[in-house]
Amino acid sequence: MAENHLIAHIPGVQGGEPVISGTRTPVRTVAVLYHCTYPGNRAEVQRALAHLTPEQIDAALAYYADSRAEIDAHIERHKRAFEELVHVG
Repeated sequence: MAENHLIAHIPGVQGGEPVISGTRTPVRTVAVLYHCTYPGNRAEVQRALAHLTPEQIDAALAYYADSRAEIDAHIERHKRAFEELVHVG
């Protein structure tokens, strides 16, 4: 996997998950929006995450393509946590 200056792992930010550099937006958020919420529609992802540049979105999607297992594990962990929260309430 090529290093990308637009993606960072910062201890204490999003639990150390990869985020868009200079933001707290996790790569997982971009991946879920692009692959699930707005399948294949970069324009909708851009609209939903208007604080990100197209280059940042592309970098997140490239990171996801190169590190799918890592990001899918983060997605699944957050999904389980949400389901547990909903069932407790």
